[in-house]
Amino acid sequence: MENKLVEELNTISSKMLKSYETLNQIHEVDIATTAKTAVYSEDKLTLYRYNREQEATYKTPVLIVYALVNTYKMLDIQPDRSYIKNLLNAGLDVYLIDWGFPSKSDRFLSIDDYVNGYINNCVDFIRKKNRVEKINILSICQGGTLSVIYSSLYPNKIKNLVTHVTPIDFSTNDGLLFRWSKDMDFDKLVEGFDGIIPGDFLNQGFDMLKPMMKIQKQQTFTNS
Repeated sequence: MENKLVEELNTISSKMLKSYETLNQIHEVDIATTAKTAVYSEDKLTLYRYNREQEATYKTPVLIVYALVNTYKMLDIQPDRSYIKNLLNAGLDVYLIDWGFPSKSDRFLSIDDYVNGYINNCVDFIRKKNRVEKINILSICQGGTLSVIYSSLYPNKIKNLVTHVTPIDFSTNDGLLFRWSKDMDFDKLVEGFDGIIPGDFLNQGFDMLKPMMKIQKQQTFTNS
């Protein structure tokens, strides 16, 4: 048993060393290179429309609503590893909301502002631009939560709603994240961070939930 444990530790150490060596050899890589055009802006929000060489096959446009706390660039890592490019190749007319970076001036924004304000304004812009009554929404994570709320309020504007990794049932105890945050006093947190909770706070929370995840990702990258 002891010999097996030592062997596993040596294997992990070897993989970690190899991953660090590989990462040090990688030069800076451009991501999110799929061509797009800014078509609407409001405060820190920018609405992009991805460029197409040919007309879209499908009449109903798609609006991607990403989370406020993550970057949409994960959908467009490289030309051959791009969720966005796959949507374009499938014949879709793709729009995307870039929320920008919050500052203290945003401390009084509420979910109402995001749902009935920003998202609704983007949806109306796309409807008018494409001359359609309804659009499709494709949403990710927290963006899906906002989109579910929006679609329930404005069913006359949404044809299809697709959600990815979207938290809906906040009463559950199944996930570690739900258990971790359930007893937090968020008012005190906001007050302690002077109005805006920094992204590093959230990153540290995810790291505590899955402390070995980064190492596993490095090993996967090294072995691919």
